[in-house]
Amino acid sequence: MSNYHLEVKNISRCKNRSFVRLTNYITGERLNDEYNGKTYYDTRNDVLFHCILLPPTVPCDFRDLQTLCTKIDQAEKRYDARTAREFIGSLPNELSYADLIKITYEFVQTNFVEHGLAAIIGIHSGINREDPSKNNPHAHILVSTRQVDAYGFSKHKYREFNKKSYITIWRESWAELQNRAYRNRGLDIRVSSDSLEVQGLEREPLKNLSLVAYRLEQKGVRTRAGDENRAIKMRNAERVFLNELKHIHNLERSR
Repeated sequence: MSNYHLEVKNISRCKNRSFVRLTNYITGERLNDEYNGKTYYDTRNDVLFHCILLPPTVPCDFRDLQTLCTKIDQAEKRYDARTAREFIGSLPNELSYADLIKITYEFVQTNFVEHGLAAIIGIHSGINREDPSKNNPHAHILVSTRQVDAYGFSKHKYREFNKKSYITIWRESWAELQNRAYRNRGLDIRVSSDSLEVQGLEREPLKNLSLVAYRLEQKGVRTRAGDENRAIKMRNAERVFLNELKHIHNLERSR
């Protein structure tokens, strides 16, 4: 069983989260934030791919990243508005970059664009230069909270996706698309959206790293969260070793 991870967050102004700032982070493109009067130009060297996905009737100028960001922000008038949903999902380290793009594209197209929503995709390599087998490719996906068509963004929020049942739907979809890619490549690897408890595994789940902690770890700087994950990995490895010993012992007793 390979690694699986998909988390969903709301981007809210009341939590001091700028949609434009986050878009700059996932794409590496220089962007102006008209709402707070700032310009973001953080350039990243691990962005493999980024693009905009929109329903077919949307005006052509919305396909410009700066224009789309501005339109999404302008559609929200409240100081505490939720401007978008953010998805962060791990991607298979065993597949090609083309496969990773296809998985992400199909996930966004099926689950969001076909419902009339706008989306921005950014795929990061998560390269571990010391050990390529530990590369952590992942996708960042930003999805509008309003539908968009030939007349621009709707005056009303799209409330359907506020239902908690969609979390399960999205998680299962993310797993199925990865498993389909594994099957197409003839790889005997599968992921599951089920919790470790449901899967019957005793493995401890790793903790999510904050953006600050992730950047420090990538630079080789140890963080508290990173140390906790290393300790968890060590305990998981010990569990695997002890389970293997137990299995061997049971086989010898049954002879």
